[in-house]
Amino acid sequence: MNMKTDHNGALILIVDDDLDSLCLIESLLLPVGYRIIKAQDGKKALNILNNILPDLVILDIIMPDVNGFQICKEMRENILPKDEFVPVIMVTGLSSKEDKLKGLAIGADDFISKPIDGAELLTRINSLLRIRYLHKRLRESYEKLKQLENIKELLYQTIVHDLKTPLTSLIGGLELLSLKSACLPHPETSWSPQCLLNIAYRLLRLIQNLLDVARMEEGKLQPNYTDIDIRILFKEIEKMFSVEAERRSIFVYWKVEKNLPIFKADKDFLMRILENLVSNALKNVKSEIGKISLIATFDNINNCIVISVIDNGRGIPKKDLEKIFDKFEQARLREKNKKYTTGLGLTFCKLAVEAHGGKINVESKIGKGTKFTFTIPLKK
Repeated sequence: MNMKTDHNGALILIVDDDLDSLCLIESLLLPVGYRIIKAQDGKKALNILNNILPDLVILDIIMPDVNGFQICKEMRENILPKDEFVPVIMVTGLSSKEDKLKGLAIGADDFISKPIDGAELLTRINSLLRIRYLHKRLRESYEKLKQLENIKELLYQTIVHDLKTPLTSLIGGLELLSLKSACLPHPETSWSPQCLLNIAYRLLRLIQNLLDVARMEEGKLQPNYTDIDIRILFKEIEKMFSVEAERRSIFVYWKVEKNLPIFKADKDFLMRILENLVSNALKNVKSEIGKISLIATFDNINNCIVISVIDNGRGIPKKDLEKIFDKFEQARLREKNKKYTTGLGLTFCKLAVEAHGGKINVESKIGKGTKFTFTIPLKK
């Protein structure tokens, strides 16, 4: 029999306790260029599989000691790498549907009945080897994509670090200059040292968000818990954005529930969560009529601090609400000119809140405004 195959040289393991059947299959495969390994019992087959990776296995079901079902199950569960696809054809004299279903359940890919038809066997082998080849190419493409992703991530981290260094120096210079800003003729102008310093701080926050989102996703950045008085943080946020708020006549205020307890959290994380949320609110409210409020309360039922940032801005469409915390969706939304945040600010907020064991959510109505709420569970 002479049948052309696209997989000449493929290594095939034949397992059958019947020597005549073993020799028959071998005589069918050798003329078309396949390489053959033979095993006349289950133990020898398992030993071969532990040392050699074939391209395909032809496996008789009924054998003494270790049968075909057991070999296939052991091969799939304990021998082959999880991402390796080696097709298995089971040879059987059985015709029951139950046996075939059992074989498929433990990892068989095809069946052929005795007496074996040579043309049918070669066709099935060629088809399964084509699937193995495509699976191998897919796996190789995936590995290349992972390598490219790692290179991109490394380049991204390098660029961000390189941006951070000169910006830190610039901030240092502006801080010195801002100390003398009272001597300038118009310290309140948009080009005053304090305004320039606020812009530099904003750029630094963007860069820090990029760095920390990557570190949080890798589990390399965890909260550093200290005592938190939310009133102090609210005052710092109010002061941080006071220049822009005054320039645009936007009303920013905060309110803390009476007797709200001191709680444990990472101060830097909390400050940056609030900075991101207030910064987004400022972008989305109109000058002259804009209002932004920061509110902190205590949830007795869930034993957590509840913090909200509320604005009366343009609002966010309902279909976009679930997407705005995802960094990839943020990029897609920006392509559509839907900019609800800057950089990865909201992604950082979500990761930082979840690092504390809390949750963050958003409510919004078009033309009415947006409310971000997050929780910080009290640590025992």
